[in-house]
Amino acid sequence: MKAAEAKKRLVDESVRLIGEHGLGGLSFREMSRRAGVSHQTPYHHFNNREGILAAIAHEGFSRLDERLVDARTRYRRKRPPEILRHLLRAYMTFAIDNPVHYGVMFRPELVNMRRYPETGAAAMLTFQRLVDTLAGCHPRAAIDDKRLIEVANALWAAVHGVATLWLDGPLAATLRGVSIASFIDTTAEMFSQAGATTKRIAQKRSDRFSDARTTSSRTT
Repeated sequence: MKAAEAKKRLVDESVRLIGEHGLGGLSFREMSRRAGVSHQTPYHHFNNREGILAAIAHEGFSRLDERLVDARTRYRRKRPPEILRHLLRAYMTFAIDNPVHYGVMFRPELVNMRRYPETGAAAMLTFQRLVDTLAGCHPRAAIDDKRLIEVANALWAAVHGVATLWLDGPLAATLRGVSIASFIDTTAEMFSQAGATTKRIAQKRSDRFSDARTTSSRTT
């Protein structure tokens, strides 16, 4: 068996183990047995538990990026707010379809991105897809405008919240009679409209000037 194939099998079996038994069920010995490799093989690819989790996270970000690129490509002829809506929908759908990957990707206590720069770069690329798509709704804003970045983070927090609340269970108790697919469509529409029409990005006054005026008004 080639090294790349062995590594892929180990990652696949690790995902299955976590899906079946949670993070506590992740065992190098058991993943090796399921992958059909020797007990020492995992140590040739991953230094420790964090290493295998970083590989799962990296695979997750790569898959997420494929979904986001596909949404941007498929709906590229639509108006920018529509492209944004489909991108946000793709994000939430990915999370629901890949709960084990998603449960590892945003857990700094499990994977320190500083020790795994390739995984960190993959994560930042997915965020940049969101920034670029939002920028299409605000053509006058610079791509590095801090208000644009702020709104992009707000949208990310919103879709992440939907995905996490569903995966962790609370939404299942309150969304009685409503499918998660329908709820994702509803939230993607609401979030994209908010992101595309917010006036915060259009504000011309700098935060520094705003802070100065606020301070002045308090002292007069």
